[in-house]
Amino acid sequence: MNEGSVNVLLLDSMGDSVATIGRLGEGPGDFLSVTDMDTKGDSVLVLDALARRVQLFDRASLVDMWLLSGITGTPLQVSFSPDGPPVVAVERLPHAGRVKTNQVIRESVTLHRVDDPATVLDVPIDILGDEYFVVTIADGAWRTGIPAFGAFATYDLTRTRVIAADARNATVLSFPWGGSAARTLRPASPPTSVSEAEMDQLWDYAEAMGRRWPDRDYLTYVREAVDVWGKSVPRPFYSAVISDGFETLIQHFTSRASDVTEWSLLAEDGETLGRFSLDRDTRLFSLEDREILGVGLDSLDVEHVIVGRIRDPS
Repeated sequence: MNEGSVNVLLLDSMGDSVATIGRLGEGPGDFLSVTDMDTKGDSVLVLDALARRVQLFDRASLVDMWLLSGITGTPLQVSFSPDGPPVVAVERLPHAGRVKTNQVIRESVTLHRVDDPATVLDVPIDILGDEYFVVTIADGAWRTGIPAFGAFATYDLTRTRVIAADARNATVLSFPWGGSAARTLRPASPPTSVSEAEMDQLWDYAEAMGRRWPDRDYLTYVREAVDVWGKSVPRPFYSAVISDGFETLIQHFTSRASDVTEWSLLAEDGETLGRFSLDRDTRLFSLEDREILGVGLDSLDVEHVIVGRIRDPS
């Protein structure tokens, strides 16, 4: 993405440019943001959360466009579906009037067809999003913040199924589109406590924020959060899930002080095929046909595309 423009660059298997899709704007084929994408052959789906719409391209030609009217929340993922219109995942916080202050809440994740966005698709399990602590400050405003030590939404939409991980109990589940039951890929594990070092980092952060915004009483805010969570708040286990519906990559939770991230590769039945480490600056975003795509930084902090291939586990 260049300054003053928002577009998608299509590359072939050799890394050569094939086509450029879109530009900054609100017209057909334009984007205000590129929130998520999915591909199938030469077809490309692009979710634009700011414009609240999904656009379908065949190479660089616009084929179809859907407005996401009627949805409350933030659309964050889009996917082709097996035999119908694309599907979007939407995350939203509970209504402020239904939430008490000094309380831990989770965003809910709902799935919608792009041609009927007001309708929520039935799923066999609850998919949970980010976790927050709620506080009402002096002026009466309802605020959320301080994610619970990194308990983020961890799910991925694929063309055949949904893979979802509960960041609080380390369960990874899989269910097909239209399926009535979920399969456990990785069972729940006993939680571990947040370390004293991480608690110290939290207090240092709170003090820095308090100095930056002294009128917000940030230290009191954090003390209330810790009183609710307690020092033995369960550590989140997974920070990302990436799947093609057959194999699944899961990113294990690591503290912010770590220089690396740890990943596991699961087979379709949940068997662990391998585990590997990546530099923290390397971000993976796609797995398809045993090929992994990501973005990393070189020694000059310039982004570059990373293409990896999963070898036969034998």
